[in-house]
This record gives sequence, C-alpha cells and structure tokens, in this order.
Amino acid sequence: MDNLQNWLDEITGGHALDLGAGEGENALWLAERGFTVDAVERNPEIFGRLVEACAGTIVNPHLFDITEFPFSPTSYSLIVAQAVLHFLRPTQLWTLADRLVEGLTPGGILLAEVFTTDDPGCMALKESGATEIEPNTFLAPEPVGLIHYFAAGELRRVFAPLEVLEYDESRRADPRSEDGFHAGAHLVAKRPRPAKIDV
Repeated sequence: MDNLQNWLDEITGGHALDLGAGEGENALWLAERGFTVDAVERNPEIFGRLVEACAGTIVNPHLFDITEFPFSPTSYSLIVAQAVLHFLRPTQLWTLADRLVEGLTPGGILLAEVFTTDDPGCMALKESGATEIEPNTFLAPEPVGLIHYFAAGELRRVFAPLEVLEYDESRRADPRSEDGFHAGAHLVAKRPRPAKIDV
C-alpha cells in the first residue's frame, strides 16, 4: 500500500487493473481514491470473499487466471501486480508482460513486486529436491502449484519497453518467514508517451 501511495500523484486516476487481487485490499483502496478497478483473482474461494468485499463499490471482480484475462490495449492508467508474477513460468511471463505494456495508457504506470533468487524459499526448494521445470522455477505444493524466483535484473528486463521510475532489489524483514526475511524486486515503470512531432 505504501508503494501505491508514493506514486498516486503521478497518476491522473481513471481505470486500474489489480492482478492477483486476493480479498481486494488494494482494489478497494484504489476505488476509494476514484479509480474504477478490474480486480482479477483466480482462486474461487478467495474470489468469493473478493466479491463480498467489493459489493456496492466501483471494483469489478473477475474470476480469471491472469494470463487469460481479456483486456484491451491502452485501457489502464495503473496496473498493480504485487506478489503475483512469480507464480508464472518465464515462458508465460514474457507473453503476459507484453500484453500488460500494451494495456497501459500512454503515461500509465505499472507497479510490480516479485520474489528473487536471494529469497530463502528459493534455496529451500533447491535443497528439498523440488522439480525445476524452467530456470529458477519450481513445482511447489498446492495451492501454489509453481513458483518462479527472479534473477538479478530480470523483472526490469521483462518490462524493458517501459520507462523505469523506481527499481529496487533487496531483503526485507518479515517475521512470518522462518528466516526472518524475504528477498524481492520492486518496479515502478511508465509507458512512454508518443513523441510530439513539430510541424
């Protein structure tokens, strides 16, 4: 939420897309600030709670896998992908990233957060003998299914067509983790506006 707050002044409002919306915390927060929000969640049980939470608001819940959600180009002034992109195979990720870039309005902002290979969960899966189905991508117990840990700079490369406003890879304290921290990458990036042509 802090990251959203920090960049809200850069966005003129309008239509937002919240991927992996969960029970709607981010989506409802954005709706309170005037955004019309498409909130996408694939888990049917969690989706039921999302629908209840968003009843009577300008949040539109959608039960979809994020790779299959249909949206039109230049639709969103803001796309939020917090703690969701690392549940995709890299081969899915690059295709989705292209669609997300196209889905932003000129000047629109993408905010994304993912786990990185420095995260203790990555080493734990390697040590457990978990099946690595693609580079740094492991089969994991349900309901996760699979998880991809981003290599250094990978998140930035995936969204290379965007103008980077903020990028950070770091360890962050997390008392819920057995190791006391998680490691991740954080990206805020903007779709460039078309260059003006002098006549």
